[in-house]
Amino acid sequence: MKQVPIQGAREYDVHLQVQEPETPAWWTKKDLKMYHGLWDKRIDMVVHAVDAIWIMEITPKLSKAAVGGCVAYGELYEKEFKPSKKIKLGIIVEMDDPNYHSTLKKLDIKLWVV
Repeated sequence: MKQVPIQGAREYDVHLQVQEPETPAWWTKKDLKMYHGLWDKRIDMVVHAVDAIWIMEITPKLSKAAVGGCVAYGELYEKEFKPSKKIKLGIIVEMDDPNYHSTLKKLDIKLWVV
């Protein structure tokens, strides 16, 4: 499943502005900072290619969490930014797991193993 690198402008650690659940009134600034560090929605990399916008999940190993995160971030990005180009999904990993290849194919997610 080797893929050709995508050409285009890259953005890293793209923050999404999603509705946050209410936090307890007694939380300190430190609690809030810890909460946001753990739960903020951040896309690893967005590539602005000529024909599409690629939402890229970067993770050590291909997993169900990587697949789900990629799909969810694609939808959240589309909802927030309303891009005029098509959204495409990709995952970059060091370690492949062929058990997920059929799922990637069904969801049209491209895989790069580096």
